[in-house]
Amino acid sequence: MKGMIGIVVIVFSLVVLGCGSAGAQEAIKIGIIEPLTGPAAYDGQSVVEGARLAEEEINARGGVLGKQIRLVVEDGKADPAESVNAAEKLLVRDQVPVIMGAWASSATLAVMPVMKKNATPLLVETATSLKVTDPPSEWVYRICSNSAIDGQLMEKYLVPTLGFKKAAFMAANNDFGRAVVTFWSEAVKKKGGTVVLTEYHAPGEINFAPSLTKISTSGADSIIITSDIQTASNIIKQTYEMGLTKIKRLVTNGIPSEAIVKLAGVEASEGVLVHNYWVPFAPPKGQEAKNKQFMDKYTAKYPNKPVDKYAAFGYDGIRVIAQAIVTARAADPVKIKEALKKTKVDGLTGNIQFDDKNQARPYSSVSRIEKGKPKLVVRLN
Repeated sequence: MKGMIGIVVIVFSLVVLGCGSAGAQEAIKIGIIEPLTGPAAYDGQSVVEGARLAEEEINARGGVLGKQIRLVVEDGKADPAESVNAAEKLLVRDQVPVIMGAWASSATLAVMPVMKKNATPLLVETATSLKVTDPPSEWVYRICSNSAIDGQLMEKYLVPTLGFKKAAFMAANNDFGRAVVTFWSEAVKKKGGTVVLTEYHAPGEINFAPSLTKISTSGADSIIITSDIQTASNIIKQTYEMGLTKIKRLVTNGIPSEAIVKLAGVEASEGVLVHNYWVPFAPPKGQEAKNKQFMDKYTAKYPNKPVDKYAAFGYDGIRVIAQAIVTARAADPVKIKEALKKTKVDGLTGNIQFDDKNQARPYSSVSRIEKGKPKLVVRLN
């Protein structure tokens, strides 16, 4: 009898320990869709790396709602169809209550109907097409800027300050690229400048000689470049090789100056202007200490990669989602969606809160690359 009691006690103890172990391992999943392969992989990896830092920090402080968070990452390849497949995997297989993604505007726009159908919120971290939040969707929130906001800010500077009086555009042939052309063209024209030429290219394209030849004979005094980091850097390198460095060159939408220098070369990138969102050398006022802490942690964890705005937006995005889950008091999609409306986070990229279109307004600036280093030219807001 005593032996039987002992066996029962042992079995009961194992059951209790097993339940405790399962409870300890339970985590709140957060889905992420980023390009991990393809032309935009460098940028997508940066978003994930920043997100991982936020995950580590949040979990080190005890997680949210007494649970650890766990990022579930899928490769969307910056492609609409691939990103839709990634979203469906995260929603059906992993049953995540919220997703951050999907980097590219075209991919994000493709994912949005899937989120609405599954009544699950999407936090947009980098896609800038106006159509992401206009008209607004109750299931979509954006922490990065959009092309309309950027165009309005640049209106004050493109022609009067930077001297872009006869501008040519070289833009990716997708929602992102076309939106930049639309709103930045307006910024040029409203201050008396003209757009002399617009050349579109496929993301990942490598030969820009035909487009640059057209620009060289168009009378353009400036080139506005809108693409992924690898493609934009190739364009810059080829402008140098073709002797077009006297034409002012500006790269839009926060592509990191350090990465441009690395990919295009110091000589090719000399004098290039960069429209920044977050940059390590000029953070939003009041964020200097937090900025340095983030940079130190990122550099320690990823010593061979310059810290960039994609990492900062990935970091801020997970912090926003975590705060929304805390406010919601549950890892429930509908409650998270409602909580996002009230969420305010003092982020690396600015003071994050959402307007009536679920759009935040991050800090931005323009810098110039000089001898391989970016220097602040103007703060835009």
